[in-house]
Amino acid sequence: MFTARFQEWVRAGARRLVPALRLLGLTPNTLTLVGLAICAVSAVLVALGYLIPGGILLLLASAFDILDGAVARVTGKVYRYGAFLDSTTDRYAESFTYIALLWYFTVQQPGHHVIEPMLVIFALTGSLLVSYVRARAQSLGFVCDGGVFARPERVVLTVVGLLVPPILFGCLVALAVFTNVTAVQRIWFVWRQSLKTAPADT
Repeated sequence: MFTARFQEWVRAGARRLVPALRLLGLTPNTLTLVGLAICAVSAVLVALGYLIPGGILLLLASAFDILDGAVARVTGKVYRYGAFLDSTTDRYAESFTYIALLWYFTVQQPGHHVIEPMLVIFALTGSLLVSYVRARAQSLGFVCDGGVFARPERVVLTVVGLLVPPILFGCLVALAVFTNVTAVQRIWFVWRQSLKTAPADT
């Protein structure tokens, strides 16, 4: 899978970058916040109609999203707060991009039909639900990974749509559908696990 290979490539690069990052005093949490800041700039560009530059910056931000975790593992600085911060900023980052797309379609492209903004809203809802279902399931002791559209796939498809504007609509359709399919898949995964742990009838 492309996204898995891309993550491995970034992690391999992280091992080589660790000495330089230490000299600069950049911690994994700092990298997380830098990635969020880049994503915010990307969102501004997208909202203003500069889709391709916004897509390039979003791709760069996704590299930071992988880099922070890779650096944390390489340096042995894997802390619970770092994982919490990373997950929280991921939700903000996705929301920034979808809000930017909503602004683009409603303000920059007012002639568009209502379908594009609705697709953005459905995609945002599905994306947030995918993450929430996993977090809630894990807090209850269930394993909740997998599904067709985890975060890497969502980011890659969003970047592709921004870099190739003629297919952006199709990418939004796929995001709106498959993010929600993924959320339902994860609910089903947890339901199957719950059957194995449910108390037997007496």
